[in-house]
Order: sequence, then C-alpha cells, then structure tokens
Amino acid sequence: MKSKGFTLIELLAVIVILALVLLIIMPNVTGILNRTQNRLNDEQKNAVLNAARQFGVSNLSHEDGKVFYKGSEVTYVTLEELQNSGYLEDKSIKDMTDKGDVSLDTKVCITYENYQFVYEYDGEC
Repeated sequence: MKSKGFTLIELLAVIVILALVLLIIMPNVTGILNRTQNRLNDEQKNAVLNAARQFGVSNLSHEDGKVFYKGSEVTYVTLEELQNSGYLEDKSIKDMTDKGDVSLDTKVCITYENYQFVYEYDGEC
C-alpha cells in the first residue's frame, strides 16, 4: 500500500535548502537596507542645510568676517529656529540609523569665508 505524502527526509531536505537560500539572501538585503538608511540621512542633512541657506539669504549679514542676525553676532542656527521661522516643517526629524528623533537643538554652524556664508550641519561651532 502506497501512502501519499512526504517522508521526513524529504521535508528536512526542503528545510535545509530554504535555510541555505536565506543565508545567501539576508546579507544582501541587510546591506541594501543600511545603504538606504544612510542615503535618507544624507538627504535629510541636505534639506536642513538648504533650509539654513534660505534662512541665511533672508536674515544674515556680515561684517569683518563675522555673521550677524538681527544685529547680534551668531555662529549657528538650530533646527528649532529654522522650524519656528518657517524654513523647516514643524515635525520631528528621524535619524534613520538608530530610529530616534534628531534633537531640535542640533546646530547648523554658520561662518563667513571667502566672500560667502558656509553652513556645516551639526558642526562644532
């Protein structure tokens, strides 16, 4: 009498094959996800820098290599200031590498060098 179904050895062979396929595919998928997260972080930094540049064009002045905002010398602008002045959207900014929020106290340093304003994201001001 012949029964229909799979033997234990056939099932184990299928499980081993699926495990091998998973071992081959997972590092590639993980690498793709990490590269995507890093690209998203870079795009967010570029968006913040562009917002700071727009803020600078509208609000900053310079004299003797120093940067001024509303008559006071400044060396940086925070994400909160950019949001409050309407140059960034009023929502939290996610850090895609650790899934946390970027602090609104994060600074964009502003200097004036070679006849232009220079903006550095989260630099040492």
